[in-house]
Amino acid sequence: MMHFSRALGAQRTTGHPLQVTGHSLGGALASLAASLILKFNIATPQQVKLVTFGQPRTGDEEFSNVQDQMCLYCFRVTHWNDMVPHIPNIGYRHHKTEVFYQKGMNPNTYKVCSENEDKACSDGIKVKASITNHINYFGQHVSSYGRQGCV
Repeated sequence: MMHFSRALGAQRTTGHPLQVTGHSLGGALASLAASLILKFNIATPQQVKLVTFGQPRTGDEEFSNVQDQMCLYCFRVTHWNDMVPHIPNIGYRHHKTEVFYQKGMNPNTYKVCSENEDKACSDGIKVKASITNHINYFGQHVSSYGRQGCV
């Protein structure tokens, strides 16, 4: 933690946003990283911008509630029939806020749900066991984002 904190040491004083993002397990790690950044005052709540894609449930209800209180700009992007945001299904809970794309991932085809496990978004659908929807976001295989320099 010391090296991580030192590497981001100047972040708090710059006032610049700190973007924390990830897909799948990377989304879970991004969620944990944002929580640690806020807990240890590495950046202010106004600076931290957490956006995850296809993130599995990362913590229990207490973790979710604490993250909801600390993180002012936290979004989980999900889409129809992505199975990973639904696991693990017992004892874990998502943080707020979900941006849910119901079928295609096109502009203005999403719904924002402000609750942790909102039945009006992905938690309200019966998910098919297919990994295809998990590895394709915004019409591209997620590995293509890394090849294009988005890391």
